Amino acid sequence: MSECPDRRLWCAVLGAALHDAAKGRDVDYLDTPDFRTVCALAGIEAEAVAERFDPERYRAQIKAA
Repeated sequence: MSECPDRRLWCAVLGAALHDAAKGRDVDYLDTPDFRTVCALAGIEAEAVAERFDPERYRAQIKAA
């Protein structure tokens, strides 16, 4: 199954934003309308991402990669 290029783009934007938030930059982004818009364009529920996002765990995964 091929994925829509637009969805892939917005998933990448979301990933970059989560990366920044995990590193302490723009930590309030998850509470913004822009975050909800990016999630919608990526086809992901914003509330689910915000509830499950754990900056410590994310940083550990960044270091392990």
